Amino acid sequence: MNPAIVLLLCATSLSLPAAYGPNGAIPEQARPSVSIRLDINAPQPLAEAIRLHMAQAFGPYAGVRLVEQNPQWTIKFVTQALLDDEGNTTAIGLSVVVLKHGPQMNMLSTLAQAWRYIINAGLLQRDQPLEVGMRQLVAAIEGLPKTDDLAVLSQHLMCVIPADRLSDACRDIVADFNARVFAAKPNTFGSAGDR
Repeated sequence: MNPAIVLLLCATSLSLPAAYGPNGAIPEQARPSVSIRLDINAPQPLAEAIRLHMAQAFGPYAGVRLVEQNPQWTIKFVTQALLDDEGNTTAIGLSVVVLKHGPQMNMLSTLAQAWRYIINAGLLQRDQPLEVGMRQLVAAIEGLPKTDDLAVLSQHLMCVIPADRLSDACRDIVADFNARVFAAKPNTFGSAGDR
């Protein structure tokens, strides 16, 4: 097999996550820290309530940090209050989008590094279409925006909930996020109800 192809396969496999245990779940002590930004488009009182409920729901999960800058994930909320004839809020329409920042840029950077090595090591014939194409791809990757500016849509949820069930909805969103990200379970010592 061509050594350039072997190197490229090895380089791309290095960026893939390793499976842990029989179900691929990451053990508690090995679970990485996850940073999340909440981006909430709602009137101030509702935005504060969502932020509070989300922080409480994330509280029992190890390694989760809510941040304002440089997140690994963003959870975006767009809300619409549904009013009765007297103007009272009876329900809340929620659109929730989960974005993951940067993983595709890490893969592209790894590929660019592998291609640069192949080119510089002289494993390709100079000025041939494959070598020229690889140089162009490396230049294009290096011209992309920084990792923080790139994101992948991970999930989109739309629902209408009763106004008094906002905390339950936030708890469900957090539980689903943790199950999808790293099959996380809350710490058994100290649940949100104990605080």
